[in-house]
Amino acid sequence: MVKNPWHCFKKRREFLFPDVLTKRATDGSLQAEDWTLNMEICDIINETEEGPKDAIRALKKRLSGNKNYREVMLALTVLETCIKNCGHRFHVLVASRDFIDGVLVKIVLPKNNPPAIVQDKVLGLIQVCLTQGKLQCIIQSELFLLK
Repeated sequence: MVKNPWHCFKKRREFLFPDVLTKRATDGSLQAEDWTLNMEICDIINETEEGPKDAIRALKKRLSGNKNYREVMLALTVLETCIKNCGHRFHVLVASRDFIDGVLVKIVLPKNNPPAIVQDKVLGLIQVCLTQGKLQCIIQSELFLLK
């Protein structure tokens, strides 16, 4: 009898995270966000040593240069969920110049011609970070370094 390869999913979820979970959560064929999966991603980020780095790497992969704006919107929703539910280690990576300039700003550049809904989501995401206050000090320190 062949065992189901997913039988140990919960036990080995950190192994699956970078590719499998992010692809599943940002699959353009989803009818709606998979909130259970998004929260599972947050749990992995919070529970594993490499979770924040792996999450940022996986999200960059799904966001950078992706012209499927449905997938981009789902990835931005995963990112927003993580910002709201993950700790400082994740926030530091999100607030880095590499992520903000290298990923988020590039999404909304006029040359990429993103739909207004994507632009609004990116700008709203930055606003969520600031209004929650979770990233405010980190972003301020990043901006101070830019001066």
